Amino acid sequence: MIRDRQQSVQDVFVFGLLIAIGVAGRWAQPEWCFTPTAAAAVFAGCYFSRAATAAMVPLAILAISDLVLPAYDNVPVLIATYGTMTLAVFLGRLLRGQHAATSVAARWAMCGLLPATLFFLVTNFAVWAFQSDYPKTFAGLGQCYLRAVPFFRWMVAGDLFYLAVLFGCAMLARVRFAGKAREVVRC
Repeated sequence: MIRDRQQSVQDVFVFGLLIAIGVAGRWAQPEWCFTPTAAAAVFAGCYFSRAATAAMVPLAILAISDLVLPAYDNVPVLIATYGTMTLAVFLGRLLRGQHAATSVAARWAMCGLLPATLFFLVTNFAVWAFQSDYPKTFAGLGQCYLRAVPFFRWMVAGDLFYLAVLFGCAMLARVRFAGKAREVVRC
């Protein structure tokens, strides 16, 4: 019973910390896209046993930080943004538990590269289709994607950096508190 209560307190702390890191990161770098949002979603997917709890992390990060950041011009772009960030949670689920050693690198590569790639593809398509002045042709879509490449590069770099920081800190916590708690970090 005491261990369950300690785990619940730890879960609330991790939940709040991930949201705080994500919101601060979005507020600090909104134009560069070098943010911890996708990394926090991947970490949440790995850490929390319930997928619904994990999915609340990127949704809360986006909702809170959007209170200060410029508004989306329409609902489809908002849905594309929130939806693709929530998908990163399910990538984090791939990191849970024991798997064959040969697939470890592939799973980490997916978690580091796929969130930014999906975000780039889905949200830029939504911008082209619902928000922009780009011509509604393949050339217009190509132009939309081409202009977003610098943001894509920053997002990939941010995802990789923050994944290393979040999971690195979790591993340090596991080592530091190994004697005091049986399970500090579940992933």
